[in-house]
Amino acid sequence: MKKTFTVLLLILLAIFSFAACNSPVENVSILVIGADGETIAEVEPWNYNTNNVAKILELNNDILEIPQAQFDSGFITTIAGVTAVWGDKGNQWWWRFDVNGIQSDFGIRDTRVKSNAVISFTLVEG
Repeated sequence: MKKTFTVLLLILLAIFSFAACNSPVENVSILVIGADGETIAEVEPWNYNTNNVAKILELNNDILEIPQAQFDSGFITTIAGVTAVWGDKGNQWWWRFDVNGIQSDFGIRDTRVKSNAVISFTLVEG
């Protein structure tokens, strides 16, 4: 009996975990900010059938213009025609990825957002 209960509990947890991995979100917006602080691209708040950042970005790729290979790798170097250059000493640029103003600890494929989130990419040197 105890074993059956444990198995059922694990199945329920798996179902709820899977559902949370791809739940709909509302009013999610995207900002792309240049090194000068100016907005390069913006996606107004919208509702999505997924909470996965990579999928949300792909749905807006007509505005963001991210090359498909970067979605596949999960490493974004070009957004809206602006490429972050990782060069030699003193010339290293990258896109900082934030959710609600906090730098993400994960890449775009592993990050989930909640409703009313602001996804932002800021071109930074360093």
